[in-house]
Amino acid sequence: MNTAHPQRSGSFDECSDIKLAGLAGLLSIPLGIAGVIVDRMWTFPGTSATAEEIAGYVGAHRSALLVAMVLTTAAVGLWLVFGVGVWLRLRETANGESVLSACFLVGLVSFVTLLLAGFTSFFVLVYRAPQPSDPQLLYDLSFGLLAMSGVPTALALGSYAAQVFRRGRLPAWTAWIAVVAAFAHLVLVASLLITSGFFSLAGGVTIAIPGMLFTWIVATSIVLLRTETHRRQ
Repeated sequence: MNTAHPQRSGSFDECSDIKLAGLAGLLSIPLGIAGVIVDRMWTFPGTSATAEEIAGYVGAHRSALLVAMVLTTAAVGLWLVFGVGVWLRLRETANGESVLSACFLVGLVSFVTLLLAGFTSFFVLVYRAPQPSDPQLLYDLSFGLLAMSGVPTALALGSYAAQVFRRGRLPAWTAWIAVVAAFAHLVLVASLLITSGFFSLAGGVTIAIPGMLFTWIVATSIVLLRTETHRRQ
C-alpha cells in the first residue's frame, strides 16, 4: 500500500511541472504582445536611419521603450520555463534523451540568449537617451542579434518537428507550425544581407516572423496543458 504512494506523487509532480511550463508559455504571449504595442515597434526608425534620427526617436519615447523592454524581457524569460517543459515531453516520447530533444534544448537556450543580448543593447541605448554615445551601433547590434537568433530558433523548431513526426506522440499539427516557423526564421537571417525595405535589418520582417514563433508557443502550450490534464483523469 505505502509503496504506491511515492509513484503517484512523482507522477503528480511531473504533471504539475509540465503544466507550469504550459502556463509559462501562454503567459509569455500577452506580455510579448503588450511589449510590441507599448513600444509601437512598427514606428521604429528604419535600417537606413542616421544616428541623429535614432537618438531623437529613443529620446522622445524613452519611458514607453523602457516599459516595453521590461515586458518583452519577462516574456522571453518565460520561454525558458516553457522550453524545458517541451524538452521533457520530447524526452518522454523518445523514452530518454535523443539527438533531436537535445538539439531542441540547445537551440532554445541559444536563441533566448541571443534575444536577451539584443535586448541588452537596446536597453543601453534607451538608458542613455536622449544622448547615447553611439546610437547607430547599439541600434544595429540590437537588431543584428535578433536576426542572428533565427538560426538556433530554426534548429529548435526543426528538431521539435522531426521528433514529433518520428514518434507521433504529440499532435502533428504543432509540428507543421514548427516547420513553417523554422523556415521563416531562416529568412530572418537574410535581413543581415538586405540593406533596405521590409526584409532589412530593422524592417517589418522583425515583427512578422516572430509572430510565427508566438503561434507555435501558444499551440504547444495548450497541448502541454491538455496532455497533463488528461493524464490525471
